[in-house]
Order: sequence, then C-alpha cells, then structure tokens
Amino acid sequence: MEEINILREQLHKREAELLTVRLELIDSKITTLQKSQSDMEERLRAVETSRVRFETLAWLAFGGGALSLINVITS
Repeated sequence: MEEINILREQLHKREAELLTVRLELIDSKITTLQKSQSDMEERLRAVETSRVRFETLAWLAFGGGALSLINVITS
C-alpha cells in the first residue's frame, strides 16, 4: 500500500513538472507572438511613412507644391 502512495506522489510531481513546462512553452509562444505583432506594426508604420513621402514627392513633382514652396521661400 505504501508503494502505491509513493508511486502516486511521484506521479503528482511529474504532472506538476509537465504543467510547469507547458506553461513555460505557452509563455514563450505568447512572447513570440507579441514580438511578431510589434514587428508587423513597425513595418506598417514604415510603409505608411514611405507612402506619405512618395505622395508628397509626386505632388511636388507635378507642380502641386511649386506655388506653396515659393510662398514658403518668399515669406
């Protein structure tokens, strides 16, 4: 009977260890996903900045900003 209790305790310890490892893996996955989300947001901001710069350059290149630029220079 005591042997069964010893085995039961060992089983509980192993289950606790497995749960700890599983929680660590879940935490690691969450951290990875958060980093991935952060990286994606940073890339989106960079793309938006590039798009705005391109639109501004296109606007200036096609004369839309020529008068505004002259007004700024002569002010």
